[in-house]
Formats: sequence, C-alpha cells, structure tokens
Amino acid sequence: MISVKEAVASAVEFARAMLGAAVADILLEEVEHSQEGPNDVWLITLSVPGRTGLGVLGRDYKRFVVRADTGEVLSMKIRELAGA
Repeated sequence: MISVKEAVASAVEFARAMLGAAVADILLEEVEHSQEGPNDVWLITLSVPGRTGLGVLGRDYKRFVVRADTGEVLSMKIRELAGA
C-alpha cells in the first residue's frame, strides 16, 4: 500500500496535468482512507484558486480517488462543501 504522502503527490500531479500550470496554488484540505468496490483507496481533497458566483476570488475544491495499492488516480470530482 502506498503512503498517504505518495497518494497526495499523485493527486497533485494529476491536478496539475489536468488543470494546467495555472494551478500553482494547490492546497491539501482533507485525506481519508476508504474502500471503493474491491479497492482500498485514498480520498484526497485539494483546493485550487477559483471564483465565487459573484466574481469574488475564492477556492474550488476537488476530490481525488487514488488507489492505495498502485497510486493510480481513479477520479477527480468537484467537492461540494456542507452548508455551502
């Protein structure tokens, strides 16, 4: 099983590859170990600069599912915040 540090590195690398070099200010927000189907996974939430509906600078949150055995990123989704 890969370490949480390796899982975060995979998620950050994937985010930069998919979202472009403009995403230099990536922050780690949450890490959770879980099970998805038959796979052990790390659930990694990262935030990147974004804009609110009013054009005010804010942060967008992305959740990455990373296989715990290989480090492969399985998915990237928009992470909705509770109460937002």
